[in-house]
Amino acid sequence: MAPIAIPASSAVKAAAKPNVDLHKHPTGGKTPIEISVGLYITNFVAIDESRESFEVGGYLTAKWQDPRLALPAGQAADKRTEQTLTRTFRLEDLWAPAIEAANSISHKMNQYSLVADRAGFVTYIERFDAVLSNDYDLRRFPFDNQVLQFEFQPFLSTASEIRFAPQPLPSTGISPEQHTQLAAWQINDLRYTAEKVATDRFLPPAQEAVFQLVVKRRAGFYLWKIFVPLAMMTLVPVVVFWIDVEQFDWLLKVPMTMLLSMVAFEFTITRDLPRVGYVTFLDAVFLASFALCFLCVFEILTVYLLQKRGRRSTAVKVHSAGRWIYPMAYLGVILLLVVTFHT
Repeated sequence: MAPIAIPASSAVKAAAKPNVDLHKHPTGGKTPIEISVGLYITNFVAIDESRESFEVGGYLTAKWQDPRLALPAGQAADKRTEQTLTRTFRLEDLWAPAIEAANSISHKMNQYSLVADRAGFVTYIERFDAVLSNDYDLRRFPFDNQVLQFEFQPFLSTASEIRFAPQPLPSTGISPEQHTQLAAWQINDLRYTAEKVATDRFLPPAQEAVFQLVVKRRAGFYLWKIFVPLAMMTLVPVVVFWIDVEQFDWLLKVPMTMLLSMVAFEFTITRDLPRVGYVTFLDAVFLASFALCFLCVFEILTVYLLQKRGRRSTAVKVHSAGRWIYPMAYLGVILLLVVTFHT
């Protein structure tokens, strides 16, 4: 049997006792009300590292108990109706916790539902679309995991009136539909914590409910479109170590051409990379590739000057050693960068 929905005005009259103002805090602010919250994500729109934000849509649920809305036994016409009785309200009809997203950039409420059962438990469900700010750690880019946070806090004046439950509502989760999937990211987990906000001399002490959405970047695009071509361009100069040290023009053309190619390649992909003020793993690999080609030019100049001064045997020996030193050095640097950035 479907729950019985009573119009808001009738519900308020039925629940309100004489001289009871339902717009005020249920305990008059003397003791905090425990609020259980839930987050169900139905639409994952985008993650923007450049603007340090992400955009999602879904359902936000809050549940609390207001003893003033409890109905006495026998209020309903029969026992079966009494067990399923619910009343529908509007937000302006009664007290509701003033909760806001501390890291919200924009928030749009599409629809909401506010109902109370016969025991006085009030359930608020909101369909929303939001853009939220977020801190990203991109040092391991593009092989990184990120934690997207929804930080729900009480409004300043009501910070002492509510506290968040230690566990989320059962409605918390992520929809399995395709709208929550992104081509560049894989969603791993949705976690919940209720903790105290860091103390600030300008803000009263309060508690916040934090939902953490753990996502992992799909690195295949960067691996095949950036890392592999970059490695090939970096290793092309190996061929110069099989060219005679007297062929200065030919020796110099190869690494210089690769340097110019890498510069053009980097300019082409820069617009698709996050703009951060520190070195990421991809930045370090680019710098290592530039450095190896640059050192190759100095090696060519060194062996050419040696043979011009009559030390051809030394020049040939040094130049031949580059056949294995150059690729091994590049591989060693890449392994060092992997250990540095990913451990």
